[in-house]
Amino acid sequence: MTGPENASEPASLEAVSGESAGLQTLRDEVRTLRSLFNMAAMAVLLLSFGINAYLYYQDRTLRRELDAAKKMARDFETVKQPIVNTFITRLQDFARSNPDINPILEKYGIRPAAPASAPTSSPSKDGK
Repeated sequence: MTGPENASEPASLEAVSGESAGLQTLRDEVRTLRSLFNMAAMAVLLLSFGINAYLYYQDRTLRRELDAAKKMARDFETVKQPIVNTFITRLQDFARSNPDINPILEKYGIRPAAPASAPTSSPSKDGK
């Protein structure tokens, strides 16, 4: 009887070793997949840090440029605009005495100053 028991034993060892080899292969594949997932997650993490750093740099740069532009606008409104308005007023006064400059003023959208208007006639007492 030892013969049949011994005969079935190698078959069961082959089945056990086949299962353990398959199981070991499956574990190796899961380990490889896990390491690939970890590397991909680290790559995404590093990429997101890089993108965030770049966006922070761009935000900081644009805020500096915006502050400079606001300062220039305030400077223009407080200092340069009155100078420009005075210059335009003087040009309009000059155009009254020299009408040859009127086409140039109209080209740049500056309307010549209206001449001092004569007082309008008031209606007469008799309604005419």
